[in-house]
Amino acid sequence: MDSVVNAPLKVKILIIDNDCAEVKAIKSWLDKDMRVPWDFNHCISIKEASLRIRNVDLVILKPEMEGFLYPKEVFKTIENMFFEIPVLVITSEGDDHQLSTYVMEQGAADIVIRGQFSRLVDAIEFALIRQKLKTDARTTSDKVLTDSQHENAVHNEKQRQVLRMLGGDYAVDQQDKKNIN
Repeated sequence: MDSVVNAPLKVKILIIDNDCAEVKAIKSWLDKDMRVPWDFNHCISIKEASLRIRNVDLVILKPEMEGFLYPKEVFKTIENMFFEIPVLVITSEGDDHQLSTYVMEQGAADIVIRGQFSRLVDAIEFALIRQKLKTDARTTSDKVLTDSQHENAVHNEKQRQVLRMLGGDYAVDQQDKKNIN
């Protein structure tokens, strides 16, 4: 996971799963295979997860939760809480692909088939890498936009000065001089 070298000192994982045996299996795989320092919190409900969302780098979600009729409802609720945090969704092997397709179309970072946690660490690393790339691209885009807006403001101020001078106002006040530079 060297390409996630800018990752935090510890990858902070939030596991939202009401099956303690499954959480234990996930933790076992992470203990065995994780290549970077990590820490995790475990929640058994969506309400509890909303209280623990702060400073999380990645979410592992079991979409079948008490209080929700359909797993899609769980994912929809979760995605509104976790802006720009990768979410890995645990699905059952016997599931039809509707849930997997739905969560991927809605922005899940990846799916992991329940009980087949051998690829969990790779899924975590790839999700973190993709998130870093998206964040870096957005930051660059925001900077370009900000720079462009500044250049436009300077250009517009210069045009305003020229129009004032053409209109007979030959004096340039101090504020206008600062804006031009």
